[in-house]
Amino acid sequence: MIPVAPAVVADVLDALPPRLRKRVDTALDRAAGWEVTVDGDTATAVLDGDTTLTWTLHGGALTSAADLVCSCLLAPKCLHRGIAVAAADIAEEGVSEETTAEGGAQETTVVVAPTAEVREDERTAATALWNACSTVLRSGATGSGAVVRAELLRAVHVARVAGLHRASAGGLRIAAALAAARAGDSSFDREVLTAELVDLLLLCHDLRAGTATADPAELRGTARREYSPVGALRLYGLCTETVLTTSGYSGVVTHLVDDSGVLWTVPAIMPGGSERIAAAASGAVAIGESGLSQRDLGRGGLLLSGGTASPDRRLGAGKAVRAVAASGTPWTSAPLAPLWAQPLAEQVARAFHADTRPATHRPAGADLVFLDGAVQGAASGALRVTSGNAHLDLVGDGSRARENLRVLAGAGGLRLQVVARLLPDRPGTAVALAVSGEDLALPADLRHHVDLGLDRIQRSHVAGDSTRELPQRPEPTGRVPQPVRPLENVLHRVALGGRAVAAIASANRDVATLTRTGLTTTAGLLADLAGTSRDRERDAFGRVIRDAGDAFPFAWLRAGVHVREFTRAAARHAWLEVVGS
Repeated sequence: MIPVAPAVVADVLDALPPRLRKRVDTALDRAAGWEVTVDGDTATAVLDGDTTLTWTLHGGALTSAADLVCSCLLAPKCLHRGIAVAAADIAEEGVSEETTAEGGAQETTVVVAPTAEVREDERTAATALWNACSTVLRSGATGSGAVVRAELLRAVHVARVAGLHRASAGGLRIAAALAAARAGDSSFDREVLTAELVDLLLLCHDLRAGTATADPAELRGTARREYSPVGALRLYGLCTETVLTTSGYSGVVTHLVDDSGVLWTVPAIMPGGSERIAAAASGAVAIGESGLSQRDLGRGGLLLSGGTASPDRRLGAGKAVRAVAASGTPWTSAPLAPLWAQPLAEQVARAFHADTRPATHRPAGADLVFLDGAVQGAASGALRVTSGNAHLDLVGDGSRARENLRVLAGAGGLRLQVVARLLPDRPGTAVALAVSGEDLALPADLRHHVDLGLDRIQRSHVAGDSTRELPQRPEPTGRVPQPVRPLENVLHRVALGGRAVAAIASANRDVATLTRTGLTTTAGLLADLAGTSRDRERDAFGRVIRDAGDAFPFAWLRAGVHVREFTRAAARHAWLEVVGS
């Protein structure tokens, strides 16, 4: 289906009579049988002998309701136009912050004149998004049909026009999740939807209130990824990581280290599936004309002049950037070796601190941990590494990585250096990205280290000493305990089924249990959420008056922020216990 701009969905559905608007959701299946033909800036679909839909495109998308024409007698107030926009994907207006973060190949420098305070038009746009998200909460994902989604998209458009790019990107993700829920798509996750709603409602609240403690520029976000000059850098390859997202992107990210030990990244991520990963790894690095592939860069080096980078230390590929290939260095040599010298407890604390920052300002490699210790096989094909007093389980992301870990687990007495990414909700467990060590007899093409998601370890590459004494393996730590689970369950049920779900079940038992265990704040938030879900007035005839106040959204948001911060603090505490701090 032809992609449409967010505001177009609302404009087309607003033109429909109420009786047709109610039929849009049940009629969306019709679009699957439409054959759309695109010819330049025009697209057509012949629905039957008397009905033809015609799109006039701008940049490959429908940007105005007037550019969608139907030949039926009821047009423009016809169901055909409503189906066409409600079933379509949402086109991006310009280059969004999220898309640039995924693609990363093109550099765009944007000069913004920030204001010290939130403007009135920004407050108005944030209020519109708040109201749209409140409607989603009252209806739930299962009850948010085309009309609710259209109102959300209209608010997204208003936010984009006002310059609230971070909020509009969040609104688009929620709209996509609602569409997936209505379509029964397996990619829908109510926990992800809950987290997105909490983030967006909190952002809108801060914008509406003009919170003094928040940076207005950070609240606004940016339309395009901003790059600033970083000058000349001597960079050394650390490793190349494979990426495969649920949002339809894949490729690799190469991690680099400069002379002062600061980490940088060079991504090669584009729309596609797992089949693109090998091509991305073998593809040329977009920075300068070094002639290196991403895989080669991860083992080599780069001399950069006139360099630019975004706030998260992603290197830019502007026309003025010059880069030539340089030699790499083993992990045991400077400037890479100091990465493994930092105490593991400090590495974990750094990762959790970075997790509180927006993704676009999270420093490269902040969630990486660098381990040096003895390894042995663990349950479920994992690899147990003992680093100091800490015992961590290493798991693989992807079939190639898991296969490599099984080969390493089958050898006895290995001592390895590991680059891994910790899993916040699983204390003591991290995703292994790359390994190196004297116990690996690597061929010339695998100099310095093995990228677990790209390379293949042969049994002949492993030269461990099976007689070496290994530390006793403790039991795995497991997941973070969830004492606030009763409140979290209600949050998820509301996100899925709406306000009525919270109003049906009694929360008295859970409130009493939480109070007995000392979680009085959690108990109070649960009681407040349950109470506001039932707080509905009735008219003189006993009919429920539609609630448009903020009491219920505020109660849900307070509960959501409490659960998020409680869980984050519990995870950090559990991780620090694992690493012995």
